[in-house]
Order: sequence, then C-alpha cells, then structure tokens
Amino acid sequence: MKNVLKISIFVLGLVVPTLTFATPGILKMFISKYPDTIKSQLADCRTCHLPAAKNNINSYGLSLKENALDFSAVEDDDADGDSLSNIDEIKMLQLPGSQAQKDEVFVFNNRIGAITFNHEKHSLADPYLSKGKCTNCHDQEDKFPRLFNDNVSWQKIAHPLCKGCHKESGKENAPTKCFICHDKTNRKRTVKSTK
Repeated sequence: MKNVLKISIFVLGLVVPTLTFATPGILKMFISKYPDTIKSQLADCRTCHLPAAKNNINSYGLSLKENALDFSAVEDDDADGDSLSNIDEIKMLQLPGSQAQKDEVFVFNNRIGAITFNHEKHSLADPYLSKGKCTNCHDQEDKFPRLFNDNVSWQKIAHPLCKGCHKESGKENAPTKCFICHDKTNRKRTVKSTK
C-alpha cells in the first residue's frame, strides 16, 4: 500500500505541473473565434490578464466575463479606452485589454514628447533596479498604478520615481535629461480655449 501511495504521489508530481501550464480552454475558444491570432501576441493568456485590473483580469477579460464569454457581444466595445473597438484591435493583432500596442511596451503621450516605456526590460532585465519586484514601482499612492491609462498625466510620479531610479543606478546610459526619454517630435497637442 505504501508503494502504491509513493508511486501515486510521484506521478501526481509529474502530471500536476503539466496541467497547471496547459493552454486554457478560453484561449482555445478565442483562437477558434479569431484564427488569424494563432501566431500573434494575442495567442497568450496576457490578452485577458495583463495589465491586471481586478482579480488579475484586465478590462477586456472583465468584459468577456460579464458577457458569459460571448466574444461577439464585446467586439464593438472599447475595453481599454484607447478609441479603438475590441474587434479593430484584434484585427490589427493589438491587445484589446491594454493601451499598449505591443505586449508590455507602453507609450506615454504628453506635451513635452512621448515616452516609449518597455515594462518587461524595466521589471526583469539587468541592470534595471526593480529586479522583478513590482512594489518598487507599484502599489503605493506615490507610485504607478498597475492599470495603464494614457489619458492621465504621470509627471508627478514619473519624474521623481523614474529619474531617481536612473540616477541611483549609477549607469552612464541611464537617462536623466529630458529629451533622452521624451521624443520631442511626438508631442501631444493641447487645444487652448479661446474664451
């Protein structure tokens, strides 16, 4: 009996991790509905799970959940508020639940000049200081929220946090001057009131 138990535990140890990382049925349903996404960034759990908005699901995932996983029912919605419908973004192979056009590459538009921010590099790669610790940049009032929104100005958070981290790194190529981060050829135009 002990041997049977040991063998069962051993087999379970081999099978459970495989099941844990198996492709979820919802993703299979998504790819079946939109076959052109099969070899794109959308053929991934991150389509519904990053950036996390609530319970590790983004706005597109939440919308699907509220509509009983009826993909057609949410096609005309704009889950991430970037002025493109979910179906338009899916056709362009962009993320319908994130304002990032490519996974983890965000563009912060502003009047000085757009900043292209690679989240993956900043959170995982050397020599960046976050070293995979989300709380270095998120989860406090004076830090970035986990949900990206380009309609909000992040200057009061970005300047001390980003510039501070760049200075603290001590790396020569860590940008500390405005137009190394800001692309002055890509500025957000503001319309002044004539009143």
